[in-house]
Amino acid sequence: MPAPRRTPCGTRLARAGILRGGILLELLLSIALFVGAAVLVLDAMGSALDGARRADLRARAMDLAQSRLAELDAGLVAIGDLGGDESERSDARGESADLAVSLEVAAAPGAPDAMVARATVRTRGADVVGEGTIVVVAERVVTLRSERRSAGGAR
Repeated sequence: MPAPRRTPCGTRLARAGILRGGILLELLLSIALFVGAAVLVLDAMGSALDGARRADLRARAMDLAQSRLAELDAGLVAIGDLGGDESERSDARGESADLAVSLEVAAAPGAPDAMVARATVRTRGADVVGEGTIVVVAERVVTLRSERRSAGGAR
C-alpha cells in the first residue's frame, strides 16, 4: 500500500508556524537591544548633567572665594573682624545660599605689610560653622596699608 501523500497545504502551515516564531524572536531581540541602548544613553546623560552641576557649583564657589578675598584686599572687610564665626551663607544678592565661605589670615613670611588670606568655600551641609564638604580653597596675598592696619587691627 502506498504511503499517504502529504498535501501541500499541511507543509505550508508548518512553514508558516516556523516563520511566525522566527519573526517573534527577531521582534523580541530588537526590543531588548533598543531598551539596552536607551538605558545606556540615559545613564550617559545623567552623568553629563551631574558633571555640569558639579562644574557650576565649583565655578560659583571660586567666584565667591575670589570676591571675598577682593573685599578683604580692598578694605571692605576688616582683618580684625575675622574670627571663628566668620561665615557667610549667601552673598548680597542671595545667589550662593548653598555655599558658606570662611576667611583666615596669616602673616606673610618676609613681608611686614602683607598677609596671606585663605578663603575656604564649603557646601551648606550643616548649621555648624566649618562643617560641610570643601568645594574650593583660594589664597591671595593681601597688602596692608598703614591706614587699614590701624583701622583693622592686624593679627
